[in-house]
Amino acid sequence: MARSPGMSQALARSPGLVVSTVLTCMVGALLPPLPGLTLFAGGLGLAAVLCAGGLEQPAVRLLGRARVLSEAEAAALAPAIALLCQKGIGPPVVGLYARDGEVGICAGAAGRHSVVVSSGLLQAAQLGQLPADQAAGVIAAAVGRIRLGQTRFDVAVEFWTIPWQLVRAVCLAIAKTVGLLPLTQFAWRIRFVVAAVAVAQSVAAGGIAEGLVVAAFIALTYLAPRWQRNWGMRSQNDSDRFVADHELGDALGRFLRRCPPEPRTLERIHCLTRPVIRPSLALIVSDPTTKGRT
Repeated sequence: MARSPGMSQALARSPGLVVSTVLTCMVGALLPPLPGLTLFAGGLGLAAVLCAGGLEQPAVRLLGRARVLSEAEAAALAPAIALLCQKGIGPPVVGLYARDGEVGICAGAAGRHSVVVSSGLLQAAQLGQLPADQAAGVIAAAVGRIRLGQTRFDVAVEFWTIPWQLVRAVCLAIAKTVGLLPLTQFAWRIRFVVAAVAVAQSVAAGGIAEGLVVAAFIALTYLAPRWQRNWGMRSQNDSDRFVADHELGDALGRFLRRCPPEPRTLERIHCLTRPVIRPSLALIVSDPTTKGRT
């Protein structure tokens, strides 16, 4: 049975939210009562404000490492922005921001009104290497995620999962270093065996809770990437349909043809460029001579 989009999104976000909440409670418990309560209550209040759509602009600029477009960048994107406005999905419906350091051509959605474009997209537009319709198609995919409500709470989630992001960054750094050692990758692939042994030892020693925690952690290492991958594909499919419905599918498809021909990319090109069958009305004229016949 296929999961609903809401369930897929909740599963993809749940590991970071749960781990961050547990870490926040643990740190708060180690602090004196007043600072600990202030940390938790203040963080919860700010997350609630972000969930309601408040402080989105400063949060996107701070958490998303984004900035306002310069005059030259805005001028380079002007034709693409004009095309988006013709479709009713450009500014002021959304606000455009830039993120430095991203070489690839991409655009991401944040919150309810913010689209962050990469420095690679801006550079390609300024050099004339990216046609206006293709730039509009890339940005429209991000706008689609906003209009479909996929990123409504992403800014709040990004803020609340800061502890999880820090832990993940440290773990990735350690894994990158340890991965150079022999047999490390093999040991990681058979981690379920290590987990089974640890759980059995914990249960035998009477530590059932510890065993369950270890089992849950190992299970998340398998399930979390799958949940995130499923949600990423589902949200991308929905945003591609949004682009096609706004008659920018061909432009986005032409851009994707410039990318490496991976199976997922080819699948997106097919969905974006296939003919869209729209319902049409037809006038049915009845023959008056048939009335009254038996």
